[in-house]
Amino acid sequence: MNTFGRSLLNVISKTKCINGLKKPAKSGSLNFVVGRLGLVNETSRNFTRSLSVLCKKQDSLEGLFVQASYCKPCSCGCNGLHTKGDKDLMEFLEEEIKAEKKAHKSSNLTKIDDFNIKTDGSDVTLTKKFNDENIIVKLNVNHSVDAEESQDIHPNQDKEPEMGAMKSKPNFNVEVEKGGKTLAFTCTYSSDVPTEDQTDDTYSDSFQITEICMYDGDFKDSTYAVSGDIMDGYLYDLLMNFLEERGVSNEFADKLSEYCSSFEHSLYINLLQGLSSFVGGK
Repeated sequence: MNTFGRSLLNVISKTKCINGLKKPAKSGSLNFVVGRLGLVNETSRNFTRSLSVLCKKQDSLEGLFVQASYCKPCSCGCNGLHTKGDKDLMEFLEEEIKAEKKAHKSSNLTKIDDFNIKTDGSDVTLTKKFNDENIIVKLNVNHSVDAEESQDIHPNQDKEPEMGAMKSKPNFNVEVEKGGKTLAFTCTYSSDVPTEDQTDDTYSDSFQITEICMYDGDFKDSTYAVSGDIMDGYLYDLLMNFLEERGVSNEFADKLSEYCSSFEHSLYINLLQGLSSFVGGK
Protein backbone atom coordinates (compact mmCIF):
# COMPACT_ATOMS: atom_id res chain seq x y z
CA MET A 1 0.00 0.00 0.00
CA ASN A 2 1.41 3.40 -0.96
CA THR A 3 1.73 5.79 1.97
CA PHE A 4 1.28 9.44 1.20
CA GLY A 5 0.59 11.48 4.27
CA ARG A 6 -0.91 11.29 7.63
CA SER A 7 -3.98 9.89 9.30
CA LEU A 8 -7.34 11.51 8.76
CA LEU A 9 -10.27 11.34 11.11
CA ASN A 10 -12.71 13.52 9.21
CA VAL A 11 -11.05 14.73 5.99
CA ILE A 12 -13.01 12.51 3.59
CA SER A 13 -14.92 14.67 1.14
CA LYS A 14 -14.74 18.19 -0.22
CA THR A 15 -17.64 20.50 0.59
CA LYS A 16 -18.07 23.72 -1.36
CA CYS A 17 -18.80 26.75 0.77
CA ILE A 18 -19.35 30.32 -0.31
CA ASN A 19 -18.74 32.02 3.00
CA GLY A 20 -17.12 30.38 5.99
CA LEU A 21 -15.38 27.11 6.66
CA LYS A 22 -16.01 23.71 5.19
CA LYS A 23 -18.13 21.46 7.33
CA PRO A 24 -16.30 18.38 8.52
CA ALA A 25 -17.41 15.26 6.74
CA LYS A 26 -18.91 12.42 8.72
CA SER A 27 -16.42 9.69 9.43
CA GLY A 28 -16.92 6.26 8.00
CA SER A 29 -17.03 2.92 9.78
CA LEU A 30 -15.16 2.94 13.08
CA ASN A 31 -14.18 -0.72 12.80
CA PHE A 32 -10.83 0.68 11.66
CA VAL A 33 -9.23 4.02 12.51
CA VAL A 34 -9.19 6.19 9.40
CA GLY A 35 -5.74 7.24 8.21
CA ARG A 36 -3.86 8.84 5.32
CA LEU A 37 -2.25 5.72 3.93
CA GLY A 38 -4.40 4.71 1.00
CA LEU A 39 -7.58 5.35 -0.88
CA VAL A 40 -10.24 2.68 -0.33
CA ASN A 41 -13.08 4.07 -2.36
CA GLU A 42 -12.80 6.93 -4.82
CA THR A 43 -16.47 7.82 -4.45
CA SER A 44 -16.67 8.00 -0.67
CA ARG A 45 -13.13 9.40 -0.33
CA ASN A 46 -12.44 7.10 2.64
CA PHE A 47 -8.85 6.53 3.70
CA THR A 48 -7.49 3.48 5.47
CA ARG A 49 -5.47 3.78 8.63
CA SER A 50 -1.99 2.61 9.42
CA LEU A 51 -2.02 -1.16 9.92
CA SER A 52 1.05 -1.25 12.13
CA VAL A 53 -1.07 -1.68 15.25
CA LEU A 54 -3.25 -4.41 13.77
CA CYS A 55 -0.34 -6.52 12.59
CA LYS A 56 1.24 -7.08 15.99
CA LYS A 57 0.37 -9.92 18.29
CA GLN A 58 -1.31 -9.29 21.60
CA ASP A 59 1.52 -10.80 23.63
CA SER A 60 4.03 -8.38 22.09
CA LEU A 61 1.61 -5.56 22.84
CA GLU A 62 1.62 -6.35 26.52
CA GLY A 63 5.40 -6.53 26.65
CA LEU A 64 5.76 -3.22 24.86
CA PHE A 65 3.64 -1.30 27.30
CA VAL A 66 5.26 -2.77 30.38
CA GLN A 67 8.54 -1.26 29.20
CA ALA A 68 7.20 1.98 27.75
CA SER A 69 7.34 5.15 29.84
CA TYR A 70 4.18 6.81 28.56
CA CYS A 71 3.08 7.92 31.98
CA LYS A 72 3.68 7.66 35.68
CA PRO A 73 2.61 4.34 37.21
CA CYS A 74 -0.61 4.45 39.17
CA SER A 75 -1.63 2.45 42.22
CA CYS A 76 -3.42 -0.25 40.23
CA GLY A 77 -0.21 -1.24 38.45
CA CYS A 78 -1.55 -0.58 34.93
CA ASN A 79 1.15 1.98 34.19
CA GLY A 80 -1.58 4.57 33.65
CA LEU A 81 -3.28 2.71 30.77
CA HIS A 82 -6.42 1.27 32.31
CA THR A 83 -8.00 -0.40 29.28
CA LYS A 84 -6.93 -2.39 26.24
CA GLY A 85 -8.29 0.45 24.14
CA ASP A 86 -5.91 2.88 25.86
CA LYS A 87 -2.98 0.59 25.12
CA ASP A 88 -3.96 0.14 21.48
CA LEU A 89 -4.44 3.89 21.07
CA MET A 90 -1.09 4.70 22.68
CA GLU A 91 0.77 2.28 20.44
CA PHE A 92 -0.90 3.70 17.35
CA LEU A 93 -0.13 7.26 18.41
CA GLU A 94 3.52 6.43 18.99
CA GLU A 95 3.91 5.05 15.46
CA GLU A 96 1.76 7.74 13.90
CA ILE A 97 3.67 10.62 15.49
CA LYS A 98 6.96 9.18 14.24
CA ALA A 99 5.56 8.79 10.72
CA GLU A 100 4.03 12.28 10.66
CA LYS A 101 7.22 13.95 11.87
CA LYS A 102 9.16 12.12 9.18
CA ALA A 103 6.69 13.19 6.46
CA HIS A 104 6.31 16.76 7.68
CA LYS A 105 7.72 19.49 5.43
CA SER A 106 8.50 22.26 7.86
CA SER A 107 7.88 25.86 6.85
CA ASN A 108 9.22 28.64 9.02
CA LEU A 109 8.03 31.42 6.75
CA THR A 110 7.16 34.73 8.33
CA LYS A 111 6.26 36.32 4.99
CA ILE A 112 4.70 35.34 1.66
CA ASP A 113 5.86 37.83 -0.93
CA ASP A 114 5.17 41.22 0.72
CA PHE A 115 2.59 39.85 3.16
CA ASN A 116 3.51 39.46 6.83
CA ILE A 117 2.15 36.27 8.44
CA LYS A 118 0.59 36.05 11.89
CA THR A 119 -1.03 32.93 13.38
CA ASP A 120 -3.37 32.34 16.30
CA GLY A 121 -4.34 28.71 16.79
CA SER A 122 -5.73 27.60 13.44
CA ASP A 123 -6.26 31.20 12.27
CA VAL A 124 -3.82 32.75 9.79
CA THR A 125 -3.70 36.48 8.98
CA LEU A 126 -1.54 38.08 6.29
CA THR A 127 -1.15 41.85 6.01
CA LYS A 128 0.58 44.38 3.76
CA LYS A 129 0.41 48.02 2.74
CA PHE A 130 -0.40 49.04 -0.82
CA ASN A 131 -0.25 52.80 -1.42
CA ASP A 132 -2.85 54.18 1.02
CA GLU A 133 -4.61 50.82 1.44
CA ASN A 134 -4.35 48.07 4.02
CA ILE A 135 -4.58 44.60 2.45
CA ILE A 136 -5.60 41.86 4.89
CA VAL A 137 -5.99 38.16 4.06
CA LYS A 138 -7.74 36.02 6.69
CA LEU A 139 -8.26 32.26 6.77
CA ASN A 140 -8.61 29.23 9.02
CA VAL A 141 -6.98 25.89 8.21
CA ASN A 142 -9.55 23.73 10.00
CA HIS A 143 -11.20 21.19 7.65
CA SER A 144 -9.14 22.53 4.76
CA VAL A 145 -7.13 19.42 3.85
CA ASP A 146 -7.88 16.90 1.14
CA ALA A 147 -5.92 14.75 -1.27
CA GLU A 148 -4.95 16.22 -4.60
CA GLU A 149 -6.51 14.52 -7.59
CA SER A 150 -4.47 11.49 -8.60
CA GLN A 151 -4.18 9.62 -11.86
CA ASP A 152 -7.18 7.78 -13.27
CA ILE A 153 -7.80 4.42 -11.64
CA HIS A 154 -8.23 1.50 -14.05
CA PRO A 155 -9.84 -1.65 -12.62
CA ASN A 156 -7.53 -4.00 -14.55
CA GLN A 157 -4.21 -2.35 -13.71
CA ASP A 158 -1.67 -4.52 -11.88
CA LYS A 159 -0.32 -2.16 -9.25
CA GLU A 160 -2.02 0.33 -7.02
CA PRO A 161 -2.23 3.90 -8.35
CA GLU A 162 -0.13 6.68 -6.91
CA MET A 163 -2.16 8.82 -4.55
CA GLY A 164 -2.08 12.62 -4.48
CA ALA A 165 -0.39 14.57 -1.73
CA MET A 166 -2.45 16.05 1.08
CA LYS A 167 -3.01 19.77 0.49
CA SER A 168 -4.59 22.51 2.56
CA LYS A 169 -6.73 24.80 0.43
CA PRO A 170 -8.79 26.88 2.83
CA ASN A 171 -11.34 29.48 1.91
CA PHE A 172 -9.87 32.93 2.49
CA ASN A 173 -11.15 36.47 2.82
CA VAL A 174 -9.37 39.50 1.35
CA GLU A 175 -10.13 42.89 2.89
CA VAL A 176 -9.01 46.11 1.20
CA GLU A 177 -9.31 48.98 3.68
CA LYS A 178 -9.15 52.64 2.63
CA GLY A 179 -10.61 55.80 4.14
CA GLY A 180 -12.70 53.93 6.71
CA LYS A 181 -14.34 51.76 4.05
CA THR A 182 -13.68 48.07 3.39
CA LEU A 183 -14.06 46.17 0.14
CA ALA A 184 -14.20 42.49 1.09
CA PHE A 185 -13.79 39.41 -1.09
CA THR A 186 -14.54 35.81 -0.14
CA CYS A 187 -12.36 33.46 -2.20
CA THR A 188 -12.15 29.70 -2.64
CA TYR A 189 -9.57 27.52 -4.34
CA SER A 190 -10.61 26.25 -7.73
CA SER A 191 -11.51 22.58 -7.87
CA ASP A 192 -11.29 22.22 -11.64
CA VAL A 193 -8.87 19.49 -12.70
CA PRO A 194 -7.20 19.75 -16.14
CA THR A 195 -8.43 17.11 -18.58
CA GLU A 196 -6.66 15.41 -21.48
CA ASP A 197 -8.53 17.47 -24.09
CA GLN A 198 -7.24 20.75 -22.63
CA THR A 199 -4.31 22.36 -24.41
CA ASP A 200 -1.23 23.93 -22.86
CA ASP A 201 -2.74 27.34 -23.64
CA THR A 202 -5.76 26.66 -21.42
CA TYR A 203 -5.65 29.04 -18.45
CA SER A 204 -7.23 28.30 -15.11
CA ASP A 205 -7.17 30.50 -12.01
CA SER A 206 -5.92 28.95 -8.78
CA PHE A 207 -8.79 30.58 -6.91
CA GLN A 208 -12.09 32.27 -7.60
CA ILE A 209 -14.15 35.06 -6.10
CA THR A 210 -17.31 33.64 -4.58
CA GLU A 211 -18.65 36.79 -2.93
CA ILE A 212 -17.94 40.52 -2.54
CA CYS A 213 -19.33 43.20 -0.28
CA MET A 214 -18.49 46.73 0.88
CA TYR A 215 -19.12 48.35 4.25
CA ASP A 216 -18.19 51.27 6.52
CA GLY A 217 -16.51 50.50 9.82
CA ASP A 218 -17.28 46.97 10.98
CA PHE A 219 -19.09 44.30 9.01
CA LYS A 220 -22.76 43.77 9.88
CA ASP A 221 -25.07 40.88 9.11
CA SER A 222 -27.25 43.33 7.21
CA THR A 223 -24.41 44.22 4.80
CA TYR A 224 -25.35 43.45 1.20
CA ALA A 225 -23.18 40.87 -0.58
CA VAL A 226 -23.26 39.59 -4.15
CA SER A 227 -22.21 36.14 -5.36
CA GLY A 228 -19.42 35.87 -7.89
CA ASP A 229 -21.54 33.40 -9.85
CA ILE A 230 -24.11 36.01 -10.87
CA MET A 231 -21.68 38.89 -11.36
CA ASP A 232 -21.10 40.34 -14.80
CA GLY A 233 -18.25 38.39 -16.38
CA TYR A 234 -16.23 41.44 -17.37
CA LEU A 235 -16.64 42.97 -13.89
CA TYR A 236 -15.47 39.68 -12.39
CA ASP A 237 -12.31 39.73 -14.52
CA LEU A 238 -11.61 43.34 -13.57
CA LEU A 239 -11.93 42.48 -9.87
CA MET A 240 -9.53 39.55 -10.28
CA ASN A 241 -7.08 42.03 -11.86
CA PHE A 242 -7.75 44.38 -8.92
CA LEU A 243 -6.68 41.65 -6.49
CA GLU A 244 -3.67 40.65 -8.57
CA GLU A 245 -2.34 44.22 -8.57
CA ARG A 246 -2.47 44.10 -4.78
CA GLY A 247 -0.51 40.87 -4.57
CA VAL A 248 -3.38 38.37 -4.35
CA SER A 249 -2.47 36.51 -7.52
CA ASN A 250 -2.51 32.89 -8.63
CA GLU A 251 1.14 32.59 -7.63
CA PHE A 252 0.32 34.01 -4.19
CA ALA A 253 -2.57 31.54 -3.78
CA ASP A 254 -0.28 28.62 -4.66
CA LYS A 255 2.33 29.74 -2.11
CA LEU A 256 -0.42 30.26 0.46
CA SER A 257 -1.64 26.69 -0.05
CA GLU A 258 1.88 25.35 0.43
CA TYR A 259 2.29 27.32 3.64
CA CYS A 260 -1.12 26.28 4.97
CA SER A 261 -0.39 22.62 4.19
CA SER A 262 2.75 22.72 6.33
CA PHE A 263 1.12 24.81 9.06
CA GLU A 264 -1.96 22.58 9.30
CA HIS A 265 0.25 19.48 9.38
CA SER A 266 2.22 20.89 12.32
CA LEU A 267 -1.04 21.55 14.17
CA TYR A 268 -2.09 17.95 13.50
CA ILE A 269 1.17 16.60 14.92
CA ASN A 270 0.72 18.79 18.01
CA LEU A 271 -2.79 17.38 18.40
CA LEU A 272 -1.48 13.81 18.22
CA GLN A 273 1.17 14.59 20.84
CA GLY A 274 -1.43 16.21 23.09
CA LEU A 275 -3.73 13.22 22.66
CA SER A 276 -0.87 10.89 23.57
CA SER A 277 -0.16 12.88 26.75
CA PHE A 278 -3.86 12.97 27.62
CA VAL A 279 -4.43 9.23 27.21
CA GLY A 280 -1.16 8.43 28.99
CA GLY A 281 -2.00 10.69 31.90
CA LYS A 282 0.98 13.03 31.46
